[in-house]
Amino acid sequence: MDKIVLLILIPMVGLLSCSRHTIAVQRCGVCGRTIVPYPLSTALDCGDQRYKIRCTAGTLWFDSLNGSSYMITSINPLSRRMIIRPANLDAKTCISSDFRSQGIQLSDNLPFNITSSNTILLLNCTDAVLHSQPPADCSAASICHGYIKDSAPTCMSAPLCCTFRTGGFQSTREIKVHGGGCGAYQSFVNLDVKNLARKKWPEPGVEIEWALPQEPVCRIPLDCRDLLYSKCLPDPMSLGQKRCFCDAGFKWDPINGLCQNLKCRPGKPCKKRKKKTALFAGVALAGGVIILAFVIGILFYKQHHNSRRAQKNLIKERKEMLNAKYSGKSARIFTGKEITKATNNFSKDNLIGSGGFGEVFKGILDDGTTIATKRAKLGNTKGTDQVLNEVRILCQVNHRSLVRLLGCCVELEQPIMIYEYIPNGTLFEHLHCHHSSKWTPLSWQRRLRIAHQTAEGLAYLHSAALPPIYHRDIKSSNILLDEKLNAKVSDFGLSRLVETSENNDSHIFTGAQGTLGYLDPEYYRNFQLTDKSDVYSFGVVLLEMLTSKKAIDFNREDEDVNLVVYMKKIMEDDRLIDVIDPVIKDSGSKLELEMMKALGSLAAACLNDKRQNRPSMKEVADEIEYIISITAEKGSKS
Repeated sequence: MDKIVLLILIPMVGLLSCSRHTIAVQRCGVCGRTIVPYPLSTALDCGDQRYKIRCTAGTLWFDSLNGSSYMITSINPLSRRMIIRPANLDAKTCISSDFRSQGIQLSDNLPFNITSSNTILLLNCTDAVLHSQPPADCSAASICHGYIKDSAPTCMSAPLCCTFRTGGFQSTREIKVHGGGCGAYQSFVNLDVKNLARKKWPEPGVEIEWALPQEPVCRIPLDCRDLLYSKCLPDPMSLGQKRCFCDAGFKWDPINGLCQNLKCRPGKPCKKRKKKTALFAGVALAGGVIILAFVIGILFYKQHHNSRRAQKNLIKERKEMLNAKYSGKSARIFTGKEITKATNNFSKDNLIGSGGFGEVFKGILDDGTTIATKRAKLGNTKGTDQVLNEVRILCQVNHRSLVRLLGCCVELEQPIMIYEYIPNGTLFEHLHCHHSSKWTPLSWQRRLRIAHQTAEGLAYLHSAALPPIYHRDIKSSNILLDEKLNAKVSDFGLSRLVETSENNDSHIFTGAQGTLGYLDPEYYRNFQLTDKSDVYSFGVVLLEMLTSKKAIDFNREDEDVNLVVYMKKIMEDDRLIDVIDPVIKDSGSKLELEMMKALGSLAAACLNDKRQNRPSMKEVADEIEYIISITAEKGSKS
């Protein structure tokens, strides 16, 4: 049936392929009110990474060498040019504020250069500038004197000023200021000297041009998915590199970042035969509607067929669950009547949690036992698969730091999982919602205990469970806290059993699933799941416990939305103490502050870009236990 649908859709794709343009590579959208054209890139998932600019709080910035940054005031995608605002003078001086970074300097390895449209005024210069070849205009008639008088009075006492046009004696990749040359500069784009009115200087600016981008770089065919009608092929101009080259009949359009249909270029038959094209489009549209109606009919039949097949599979799964013998703690089979009564027919008043695929309801059994029941959302086959998967996983494990499965129910329309009710919320709520009266902030010692208990539970899954289990969705909201604030790892819907081979390979190839902010980037890139993917996610949780900052928070600056990216910069600058949660920092002893740093170093090890350099969960648990023992030992002595 899939083949039939595919054969029907192919003619529709053929009709659409003669549109003027095809789907382009991913663009970066807008920053504030400014459109970011291709190939400029403000993020890792858009534009061309060689054309990086920065979007911060709705403003675009251009970063040059030596750490200086300049606001982008305008962008012209057709001419491939942007204008940046040059540095101001430091207060009450004739020194540019970017003097320490030696002015504007562009990297030779990047596709940007300073255009010849800029008139540069060099201020506060030494005689060395007179020997430049060819010389700048440093005469008494140079317009720099008029600028100093009108707009830079602090430079009146400076010995010398000069004027030059970019593209002359200075490199087109720098406007340099330094101690042996000039101390300050100003720049104007397309300055009309003859019609320049005194005291009405235009807005300062430096115009920068970018080179036409080549086809996007790729490693695997999947990298070219955003550029329709292209394939990942070796680059004949660069040994060992691959690019997304357009298919035959299509040409790379570097301005728009897409593969353009050569048959439909401006000036070709597509434009000349406008009426015929319109007629053809009308016929195509009518035919498309008929085909679409036919396809919908087939899909409806297919959905009905799949629904019946899924129902048969569900019955089969139920039988397997009833007949299975597991090595974990024995689980009970509940009746549908029991669960319906316990949850008051899954009343919304008893709903305590809801995710993308499932819902969790609180319930009370006839014997007074409080339970939590999890079911897939009605009609959601993925949710059904996750609930069944979670039952299989939890039936095989038994550890004090893992949520305990009480049983399951297979009589109702959707399979139900019944597990112990954990009354004290999640770690996420205690870290990020303690400003409400419901959740109390966690002490440093309690955070260490929770971290250790969680690490032990994961180490058990990786090392003691047979076969090993990878959780795949470790995050603070999946760590429950009981009445004594002990940790219980929950939500095994995405978990995977690992069947190790004879050569002891212990990885799984699977589509990347999990939660943004916690997802191992190597797993996301390669779809290769290992125990070190859980280690990475746990490293993010450790950062949350240290800082009480969320893994993803759009209230932070654009470049700091991701906690891992933010914290790596903080730790590189050795400023971890500055961002530790005041709840634990302000009451911490000198030793405890050192142990907080130690936990931060452990988190950094868990977040190593190369998974082979990350510790195992057993090593992580042992390290946290060591930190706890040092703190306890010092506490007992005092």
